[in-house]
This record gives sequence, structure tokens and C-alpha cells, in this order.
Amino acid sequence: MTFGAGAYHYASQSIPNPGAPNDFIAPFWDDLCVNYGGYNTGAIYYMQGGSVPDRYFVIEWYAVSLLGSTDLLTFEAILYESGDILTQYQSMAGYLGWATVGIEDSTGTDGLEYWNTVSSNQAVRFTRPGPSARVRMRPPYQGSFTHADGAAAFQVSILNTGELGSDTYDITPSSSWTASLYAADGATPLTDTDGDGTVDTGSVAQGSSSTVVVRVTTPSTASIGDHNTAIVTAHSSLDTSKSKTASLQTGVPAPFAQAFRDDTDGAMSLYLVQPGAQTLKKATSDWHWGYNMAVAEMPSSFAYFWYTGRSEGNVYVDEIEYALLDSSGDTVREVSKLTDHSGATLYTYDYDPAVAVAPNGRIGVVWYRYLYDSSNYNWNYNIYYAILDASGNLVVPPTNLTNNPIWGYG
Repeated sequence: MTFGAGAYHYASQSIPNPGAPNDFIAPFWDDLCVNYGGYNTGAIYYMQGGSVPDRYFVIEWYAVSLLGSTDLLTFEAILYESGDILTQYQSMAGYLGWATVGIEDSTGTDGLEYWNTVSSNQAVRFTRPGPSARVRMRPPYQGSFTHADGAAAFQVSILNTGELGSDTYDITPSSSWTASLYAADGATPLTDTDGDGTVDTGSVAQGSSSTVVVRVTTPSTASIGDHNTAIVTAHSSLDTSKSKTASLQTGVPAPFAQAFRDDTDGAMSLYLVQPGAQTLKKATSDWHWGYNMAVAEMPSSFAYFWYTGRSEGNVYVDEIEYALLDSSGDTVREVSKLTDHSGATLYTYDYDPAVAVAPNGRIGVVWYRYLYDSSNYNWNYNIYYAILDASGNLVVPPTNLTNNPIWGYG
């Protein structure tokens, strides 16, 4: 049951989790089939009842089943006007160990998971606590690279999640490096608005938030490997026992390159880090969708490899691709295929490239190839390698290293 935006996620995950979906109640999160041919003729029902202040809303999953199973499940969730949530399980059959039961907030950073597997004739009740002063800080963890005599600015949102009206939150940083507090514009220093001797947010209405900018300054003497954690605490003025903290980490990095696929746009990307600056570059166009990236540093460039899949007639294939990028991350050699399975009649999958560069600049690549014959369900594995020159041209073409002739079955 989601509130706000929905999300297509049939596979359950632990709670809380910042990834989608967020803002939900999970009476039984798994891959459920509803009125699905061959599995069940079940349905989902809802109703409302009661009167103020004891209204309730019910959603029932009736005679549904897990994908691939004919065992029928019947359970429901009841949302009470008090804020309590009751999940009830009438008939729960089959293997239920993969399901998640719990609740999660709108950011996926706070939640409560029921850890035991549910069973028939069981109920789980989530009870809303009574009115109180409360505070929440988002995000609770942030980090940034920095450099000597540099500064990293972090935005922290302080939310009044209490139920006692407006509140003022005192802000106290604890940090080995200088940490300064500013208003949302990043330029106006925070002040002590209530005269208690501590800078604060000013009055924050119930249900509203205030954004604070924390600027952490790196000492001029900092060198590679130096780091700092600034802990920023927000205390409620209505109840000083109510507080939350945010952890802000900064560090001076050693040089490194990180190859990854950006799931936001599907591009094969390269993050280059130096002690004084960082840059993010794309090795491909968007929506390329490669997997299992490997990168090796050359004298003045990077060799970047991955595998990607496609259909070839009636079979599927995975092929090794690569690109060369200079020391700034700009493309030197456009995306090229190391293996090409055009014309393949068997399912042919090249997986998990590993790459190394020799002192003479030559590039060695090794991977494994999986063949599958769908006509008789046989399969075969071999390890392949290839060698390229410093410009990405083939010196030794893809070559079977293991020459394994054995086909398995199953």
C-alpha cells in the first residue's frame, strides 16, 4: 500500500531502504498474483467504517498466491484513525520466508520491519505513539571529497515531526575541522533567536522544516588521506531530550578511477578523482546498459570494458565491449566490440571481463564464455582472452584458453 507515487517492485527488500518504493505499508510484500490464470481467482477488496474519531479503512487480499504457487493466501491491513495499523493473516500457505512485513516513511530512511515470518491466524499491530515533541534530520549521512584549504557545504533539513505545535531547534556541531552554520541561502549565519545561548533554526511550524547549511572547512595543512566527521545535533526546545544527529564526512582523496553504470541514464560512466578535483565522464551514450565493468589505468589513458546483451535471431547473446578514455576522461576510442556474436545459432554469453595493462602499453583481457543449446538443454563453459595494443587494436583476437569440450546437462 503506497501513499503518493507508486513503484513497480515485486521483489521485497529490507526496511528501511532509500530506493523505491517509499512511503508504504507492507502487510505481505512479495511477488503476488491476483486473479491470475492457472494460479488463483482471487481479488483485492476494500471498505471503510466507523465514525469520528474511530474510523478505519481495510484492504484485503483474498485468495491470492505467490508467483509459481497455487497455495492461496488471505490477509488484510486495517488503518485506524488513531494512526495504528493492524495486519491480520487468515490463511497463509506455502513458503513465506521471502516476504517483508513493515512500514516505511516517504524518504526510505526511517521504517519498522516485523522480523518474524507471518503465519495463519496471526496479527501484527503497529501502534502510533502519543503526542510529543519530535525532530527528524534528513539526510542523516552525507559525504564529500575536499582539498587543503577547501570547504564542503552540506544542506541538512530539520523537520518538526512532533505534535505539540511550533518548535525551535538548537543546532550544535561537533567537528575537528571548522564547521559553520548558515541559513538555507548558504550565506546568512544562523543566530540565537530564543536567547538560550545556542544558535538555532528559529521557530519551525508543526509539520514544516527548516534547511540549514553546514560548511566544513579543510585545514590548509591537510594532505592525502586526512579526513573528518562533523556531527551536527538538533535539539528540541520543547523537550530537550528529543534530538537527532546528522553525520557529515569529508576527506582528501588519493587519485582513483571508478567505473560504473549510472542507473539514472544507463550510461557507462567513469568517475575520476584527484586530491584537488573530481570529474564524472560518460564512456557511452545514455541507455547503453552494460554490466560487470572493468577498468585499468594506462600511461596516459584508461581501458574500460564491460559486457552487454542483445538478441541475435532466435537466441540471446552477451558481447564484450570497450572504450579508451584519456587521463581527463574524454573519449580516445569510441565504443568497440571485442566479441561479436552476429550469426550465432546457440545462446552465447561472454561474461565478467577482467583487464590489465602491460608496461609496453598492451591491454590484456580475460573473460568466460557460456554456451547454451536450447534444443537439448546442454551447456558449456570456457575461458577466453585477447590482447590489444595501446590504441585498442587487436593484437591477439579472442582466443579459447581452456578448450573445454565437455557439455553439461540440466
